Amino acid sequence: MIVIDGSEGGGQILRTAIALSALTGESVKIINIRKMRKNKGLGRQHIACVKALKKLCNAEVHGLYLGSEELIFIPSKLSPKDFEIDIGSAGSISLVIQSLLPLTLGINKSFTVKIKGGTDVKNAPPIDYTKNITLKILDKFGVKTELKVLKRGFYSEGGGLVEFKEFPSKIEYIDLVEFSNSNLVEGIAYVQNLDVNIARRMRKRAVDLLNKNRLEGLIKIESSKGISTGAGIVLWNDTIGSSYLGEKGLRAEIVAERAVNFLLEERSSGMALDRYMGDQIIPFLGYTKGKVGVSKITDHTINNIKVVEKFLDVKFYIEKYKNGYLIEGKDV
Repeated sequence: MIVIDGSEGGGQILRTAIALSALTGESVKIINIRKMRKNKGLGRQHIACVKALKKLCNAEVHGLYLGSEELIFIPSKLSPKDFEIDIGSAGSISLVIQSLLPLTLGINKSFTVKIKGGTDVKNAPPIDYTKNITLKILDKFGVKTELKVLKRGFYSEGGGLVEFKEFPSKIEYIDLVEFSNSNLVEGIAYVQNLDVNIARRMRKRAVDLLNKNRLEGLIKIESSKGISTGAGIVLWNDTIGSSYLGEKGLRAEIVAERAVNFLLEERSSGMALDRYMGDQIIPFLGYTKGKVGVSKITDHTINNIKVVEKFLDVKFYIEKYKNGYLIEGKDV
């Protein structure tokens, strides 16, 4: 049984470990889960991830309860099936999808899961980032999925609903180092239960800033009704993404400025991937022994590398490259 110490990171260590356990058939024991965090142990979103993966590989699981700091996951054979899962409140739907994604490399038939929870919440990728950055990049290399956003959900009520489908996939060699230098920035400015003019103001400020930096902005407006209230903007410039959530008392123009400034910062590295996609690509990089360029090396990236190296016959190497970093996976 593979043993992983989860004390140095958050839920990502758990998500990656359980996903690779289900995919490889290797049992795993995770100890000290989120030990250094204020709210130690498993949260609702982590439990949802484990429950989803448990369903898909008929796993035996011990320690699956709120606040648990130790979990044992003993997988059986992958057997894809359609199901629904409710994270509860505004737990991140995108993070549940992250845990499911590697299974595309091991399933023999497609499956669909409906996930209830938060589509746009702090400290997690917005669902539009997942759709337009994560899934599009993986699609380039053979990972086939479909994502439909049926309802948006914000903190704290949640109420979001997403339909996510995975197809059996064969991943190709990943070689994605330098940014394409595309000048087209696409995006979406959205509001729920708020005046649509807030979204229009976000779009106008974002487009003005992008034009000032000789970039073209093509940003859609979305206005919806739901049980939760919120606003935000998500931008994507080919393989680089950026986002910012609205906050009470924060002007729409400031929300847009922060999203654009982050995009420009990530773009200036010259690397193909932003810092947040950098950690998400690691499990797939482990399978292909490929290479990617990232703007920055985050703690999430380092933690994901440590977990993947325990499950797969791969060793990752990181080196400075231009204004960013090159990550390469090689045979052990």
